Amino acid sequence: MAPSTNTPISSLYLFPVYLTRAAYLAATGQAAPPFDPKQPIKQWLDPAPNGQPYLMFDTTAGKLLSLPLPAAVASVLNLPGAATYATFVETPTAATQNCPYVAPTPLDPATLCLETEAQAVASAIAFLFPGKTVTVAQEVYGMFYAVFPAAELRRQWCILVNGVSPSGAGLNLHAKTLMILSYIGGVGAPGYWIYAPASGEPANDPTLQWIPDPHANTPPVGALTLPVPISPLAANQQFVLVPPNDPAFASGGSTWMVATIPPPAVITLAQVQQLVAQYDAQPGVTQIAIA
Repeated sequence: MAPSTNTPISSLYLFPVYLTRAAYLAATGQAAPPFDPKQPIKQWLDPAPNGQPYLMFDTTAGKLLSLPLPAAVASVLNLPGAATYATFVETPTAATQNCPYVAPTPLDPATLCLETEAQAVASAIAFLFPGKTVTVAQEVYGMFYAVFPAAELRRQWCILVNGVSPSGAGLNLHAKTLMILSYIGGVGAPGYWIYAPASGEPANDPTLQWIPDPHANTPPVGALTLPVPISPLAANQQFVLVPPNDPAFASGGSTWMVATIPPPAVITLAQVQQLVAQYDAQPGVTQIAIA
């Protein structure tokens, strides 16, 4: 019989494996989500999960597992390392600031956002003002006023707390200003808001400040790595440890592999007759008759 052939367990993987965040970015052009140190390391993702159990081989225990995973877990990676976020790029505007006595001047796009974006900012900071109502309203114009092209849907939305700007009466706090503050680590980078005096400022002069969230980028000691789902073994396959699990190989390490056992050789009638003839030709043996 021909010897069995050994192939890596990776030959059974159902999904691509990404060992690093850089590898995933290079392969897909997308940044991996932030690492969650409370969850196992996960180097694969199912693009179309349905909650079904996954067949896995645990190389530490040397046994098969059937592990159900929620779709929300199966569909995302969990790779150590610092997350990368897109740098905010401002969208120019053709809106202008006008006055009856001077020529129009360009309106600063850093003051413009959509109403939905302004509402999201108001909702995010509302907890800092308990018992008060945080709303948004368009900037009130006087002698100077803005003119917006039809295609420009953004406006100068301002944050109000009980109808007053948190920056002080008569001052505008544009929602876009807070949006830009939250982009300090990139668009979507984690963080949280505080309403407190800035460093060196008087205690009675609080301001809204964005604090980037220090995110753990390295796995804790002993962190688990979730095995990669595999396809079932064929009838002529089995898992083998190479080299065999023997103290003599302990220092060099062993690797689990898939052994494919070839089918037994087929012997033809002519080959049987030839073998029998060779046997019968030996002196002193009882002749074998083939029916």
